[in-house]
Parts: sequence; C-alpha cells; structure tokens
Amino acid sequence: MPQALPGSVSETARVVDLHLHSNASDGCDPPRRVIERAGAAGLKVVALTDHDTVAGLAEAREECARLGVEFVEGVELSAAHEGRLVHILGHFVRPDAPALAAQIDFYHRDRYGRMGRMLARLQEVGVAIDPGDFLRVYGDAPSIGRGQLGAYLVEKGLAASREEVFQDLIGEGGPAYVSLRLITPFEAIRIVREAGGAATMAHPVLSGVDEVIPALAGAGLAGIEVEHPSQDDAARARYRELAGRLGLLCMGGSDCHGARPGPERMGRHNQPLRLLKELKGRLGNP
Repeated sequence: MPQALPGSVSETARVVDLHLHSNASDGCDPPRRVIERAGAAGLKVVALTDHDTVAGLAEAREECARLGVEFVEGVELSAAHEGRLVHILGHFVRPDAPALAAQIDFYHRDRYGRMGRMLARLQEVGVAIDPGDFLRVYGDAPSIGRGQLGAYLVEKGLAASREEVFQDLIGEGGPAYVSLRLITPFEAIRIVREAGGAATMAHPVLSGVDEVIPALAGAGLAGIEVEHPSQDDAARARYRELAGRLGLLCMGGSDCHGARPGPERMGRHNQPLRLLKELKGRLGNP
C-alpha cells in the first residue's frame, strides 16, 4: 500500500523528485548513490524511473529506508506515436506485475540487438569505436541505450558533446540511428495501470505529440510533466493550461542522470509534497 505523507513536512514543501535515473539504465551512478545524493539535496520523497527496467529499485529502496526517505517504485517506459518517441512514467508500480515484467524482458532483448546494429553503423560511417570495449563498459547494464553510447563517445574523445552525438549520429534520422520496436503510449499506460501504478507523460515538449494527449487522458493518463529541464517558461505555461483543461496532474522532476548532463539537476525541479497525495489518488488496478 502507498505510504502516508511524511507527517513533519508541509504539503506545500518542495521536497519531491519523481524522475531520477541510475546506471541500471543510462544514468551515471548506482541506485544507492542516487539516493545518497537525493538525501543530501534535502529530498524527502524520490522515485527511481529507469528506462525500461526495474532492476535498480531494490537497491534504491534499501538506501531510502536507511536514510528515512520515502521511496516510490517507478519506471520510464519507451513508446512511440506515429514515429515520435513518447516516454510514459509509471509510479507506485508493482515491479513483478506480469505485463510489466514481460514488456521489460522484451525491451531488454530488443535493446541489445539494436545496440549491436548501431555500433556497426557507427563504424560504417567512419567513427572509430571499439564495440568490444563499449560492451565491456556497459554490457552488463539491465537497460542499454543511446544515453550510454553517447556518453562513451564523448569519454573516448570521439565526439565533443552528448548533444553533438545525438544531433549528428544517433538521434532520430541520424546515420547510426536504429529504432526500437516500441509499444504505443496507450499500451504503456495500460501496462502501468495493470501494475497498480499511475501513468504520466514525461517531458512532452520532446515528444511533440500534444495532439494525442487528450486521447491519452481518456485512456487513463494521470498527468503530464510541466516542470522539466527541457521546457522553458512558455512550454510550462502551455502544458499547465492543457493539464488543467484535461483534468491532468501537473507533474515535474529533474530527470537527473548524474553527471550526464549534470548533477546540478537534482534539487532544482522539486515538486510539492501534496503532489504525492494527488498522484496516489490516480493509481490503477490494485
């Protein structure tokens, strides 16, 4: 069952970050270190939401218990709508729920096959990458993706920045880009809700599919991320208005990956404690 709100903290206190990543997917730090940094940043409630994996949740949960930080079981499921990437966050999910476990297992296998093809394409376009060395560094990650690949290329001096890697090589439409076999955001919402969780859309400005958000709301979407590092004041105002019109929660989080793009993200996009209570009211099937 969801925990009670921390009794000694005001519901308006901005002490919640529901969008954090560890090296179980494309973050820099192990789950335990993510939680240590969250505690040092003064956070009282955190969610670990790694891409297409729940492998880091047990370690993060243990560290939260040690530090007295409330922990929310989370995941960030990859999806696509008409060729555009859409990321659906799940909070309060049961990690062993059958549909969620099956989808994670499928993505695990598909991601490794995709990475092999991307490494080959990078070599074909003249990038002097050593696939064996990359896999020695990142091959044990439960969820392997473009974030790790971009970081590796920068670390090896094969690119100037992660942004350059995505723009010139592995972003959508790039010469080394290979797509995943993605579910729809409607399916992702269903999977999260069947796992007992609340489904929200991460950084909608990056997906550019605002036209489908009303239909997603009708399918059980609980909220959209209004506050996110990628969204300027105009985008935040637009999504706040859209959320109000559709009865969606105004979500937010740092989307912190550690040193990629920078640890300063943690603690700068905190949400009020009352959001946690509101989100618990939107949970799916028990």
